[in-house]
Amino acid sequence: MDEVLCRVPVKYLLRCRCVSKTWCSFIDSTPFLKKHLKKTLECNAGGVFISGGGKFFLSEFESLDDDSAAVVELKDPGLNNLLSGAEFVGAANGLVCLSKNDMNEIILLNPSTRKARKIRSAPAEFPRSFNMIETSLCGFGYDHVNDDFKVVKIAECYLQFRGIMTVVYSLKTDSWTRIRAVPSNIRFTGIGFHEVPFPTVNGAFVNFNRRSVVSFGGSYLCILDNYPNSRIDGWLMNDNGAENLWYKAFSVEQPGALGSFKFLRPVVFSKSCKEVLLEVDGAKLVWYDLERKTVKTINIHGMPIKFNSHLYTESLIRLAKNKEPQKPSQDKQQKEQKRDDFLAKGFKLRL
Repeated sequence: MDEVLCRVPVKYLLRCRCVSKTWCSFIDSTPFLKKHLKKTLECNAGGVFISGGGKFFLSEFESLDDDSAAVVELKDPGLNNLLSGAEFVGAANGLVCLSKNDMNEIILLNPSTRKARKIRSAPAEFPRSFNMIETSLCGFGYDHVNDDFKVVKIAECYLQFRGIMTVVYSLKTDSWTRIRAVPSNIRFTGIGFHEVPFPTVNGAFVNFNRRSVVSFGGSYLCILDNYPNSRIDGWLMNDNGAENLWYKAFSVEQPGALGSFKFLRPVVFSKSCKEVLLEVDGAKLVWYDLERKTVKTINIHGMPIKFNSHLYTESLIRLAKNKEPQKPSQDKQQKEQKRDDFLAKGFKLRL
């Protein structure tokens, strides 16, 4: 049965939980959750998480194939206040991380199940006022080694102390840990390190800024090489051990089919890998045909003028705190032992 259910979309599995207690227990079991997530990642099942104007929307991949996409706004009495004013941080393995109040509040959200959880605050010594912070960063990801979701917060302070403070939150342990920050001055003598080369064109390194380095398709690193008023090239990193670490996946000329634009960001390839979904100037989504160099604009009704789109994966991952089973007290154990001894002596069967 699990081979069939692990291929079923999340919205139908949530209905299957109501069939019986047995089905509910099976679908909620950790082995099935992991198996379903693995199959979902292999099939690239999920959609696009869209944020803008203080609202959040979901759109499945199937609807993006149409000229007019169907989007669902995340509206729920239990989520409205929690998500109000939140901003997107990152997404990994079915969960989305959001932040609000200058990154002092962190929220983890499962868009598929509509469940969210506000995680505990960072350690007291972590600076919370931007008057004391020169730079503040927040990141979210999945730790494959420890099977854990983690949030990383980095702050460069200049008032309380001069230096960088880094803390890491673990969903598995529901705790923050302060780790040693990367020193500003690194001595390369006597240590081992690996340098990742950048893509090159005619022997010269590709020019890009930090905003041009994006996550693509959920698992690829993409560098955008921008030639103003000419074209934008998208370089993807190989993950198959190929000799050439980078390859040019697409090139979009302007004005061309897209007209003039300042910036674009790739979201995901189509299933045929002949088209790429592009977010153009944070104002529209288009399918760009890599061979024909044609564009198909996706009309999304009810969307804000400006928005950000990110890939998310369907999952049944739970966000509730893990409750450890309470161990019975010593007195209770002794009473149960006496009862068992009495029953064993008083009810022996004589054959």
